[in-house]
Amino acid sequence: MNIKKITVLVLSIALIIFSLTGCSEDGYVVGVTTGTTYGDVAQTYSNVKDVRFLDDDTYTLRELAENRVDAVISDRLLALDAMENGNFGNLELAGDVIYAETIAVAIRKGDDALRQAINEALYEIIEDGTYEAISTKYFGRNILDGFDYEETFPNEAPATDGSLERILEAGEITFAMSGGYRPFNYYEREELTGFDVEIGQEVANRLGVAYTPITTDWSGIIEGLRSGRFDGIFGSMAITDERLEVVDFTNPYYYSGAQIIVREGSEIKGERDLGDKKE
Repeated sequence: MNIKKITVLVLSIALIIFSLTGCSEDGYVVGVTTGTTYGDVAQTYSNVKDVRFLDDDTYTLRELAENRVDAVISDRLLALDAMENGNFGNLELAGDVIYAETIAVAIRKGDDALRQAINEALYEIIEDGTYEAISTKYFGRNILDGFDYEETFPNEAPATDGSLERILEAGEITFAMSGGYRPFNYYEREELTGFDVEIGQEVANRLGVAYTPITTDWSGIIEGLRSGRFDGIFGSMAITDERLEVVDFTNPYYYSGAQIIVREGSEIKGERDLGDKKE
């Protein structure tokens, strides 16, 4: 083999390694799940050269574990569960929580009676100990502890629209989720389970209707709600100003936070290593 062929071969191998690791001297590649708040945040860091939007959280963490991205921004509770139970033992959290998120059930604009009924059901579940029992099952503790609980729409008058009556007449409520967000909603032995699923089931029980979960792609889940494909999104959706423009939210059913996840031994130790926030 002549020198020219050897040179081409070496360069080709280097290019393959470069593309697989996602690393570069001029910045990091960060993976996020499409449709979440994490992508907007990742794009603000000066040392992030590329943000890769991936289908679901399990796939996103796998890309990190297999060295195809340098870091992931995702939910702290999800990451802790994945490292303990999801075969991602080579991953670790980097630094502190970047920002907190308030998680609630998304409901169509105008479905105020249904939203208020879900609020009442959530209140009952929290007060009678059901919430704590389910939370302890998945997280070893009550994940509402230590947070100041605030209503999403405080001091509102009782609603008179027909949304709750519609659900009661149908005898069923349909809640959407991704189905790939362990430990909140995921498949185990071909059965949908998780924290969101069990809390949603309890809400349906309090309303006196059947509970039907629907799994769908997260990137189009809000449009699915607005078009009437399901009655609500009970899948760990964070309240944001942008989302409040197109849907309403119930009172929170948990709080969490976004955090950086890296491979063990990564040079990324926290938010500072991703660089300053761009203007």
